Amino acid sequence: MTKAGYPATGTRNISACIGNRVCPFANDDTTARAADIESAIYPHDFHFKVAVTGCPNDCVKAHMQDFGIICTVEPVYEASKCISCSACVDNCKKKVTAALEMKDFDIDRNLDLCIGCGECILKCPTGAWTRNEKHFYTMVIMGRTGKKNPRIAMPFIKWATFDVVTAIIKNTYSFVDNYIDRTLPKEHIGYIVDRQGYNVFKEEVFKEVVLNPEIEIANHIEWGGYWYNSAEAFKTNKGEE
Repeated sequence: MTKAGYPATGTRNISACIGNRVCPFANDDTTARAADIESAIYPHDFHFKVAVTGCPNDCVKAHMQDFGIICTVEPVYEASKCISCSACVDNCKKKVTAALEMKDFDIDRNLDLCIGCGECILKCPTGAWTRNEKHFYTMVIMGRTGKKNPRIAMPFIKWATFDVVTAIIKNTYSFVDNYIDRTLPKEHIGYIVDRQGYNVFKEEVFKEVVLNPEIEIANHIEWGGYWYNSAEAFKTNKGEE
């Protein structure tokens, strides 16, 4: 990996939280994953921002990037070790998504609600919850700041392997090359996706990508944010008592 740095308006250095070398909540070595992504995409002039965060707490603010990679874990439950203390259920209900429920003294995990944070594993006093040896990632896309329409990134894929994540980012360079507004010195990817449509983006970035069987892909995405030119609430009524 070269240390020459990026062009001024080109792809930014990949940012990452401190990861599992230090943080007990992190599900992966974020520094290593960021270096892997840099090796795959450097150098490039297109204006990409990518961040890797070790867990859904998202300390690095991956939701404000073009691509936010959230390291997740699939918790594996061994009923024979469970003492039905409800520590994992109570913690998930209070701090996460209430994906766990006690049923007949065993724990049921709602796959639609589970975000792979690993809190249940950390809270279990008997080791009934353990980590799947296979690493998985959630990718949120097209978050941004800026002067036009700031917004938070939204979930694109869940339970993806790192190879899939990397391939999608690499394919997005071709997507941008095809559709970018070349009258501008730079253009955020999100505006290009807005212009061309989510389905066009999805079709192009998955070209020749081998998907792992566990992956889930968003059928559609609706981004929020706000527009500076519609801030009617800030207008004052001068002269009125």
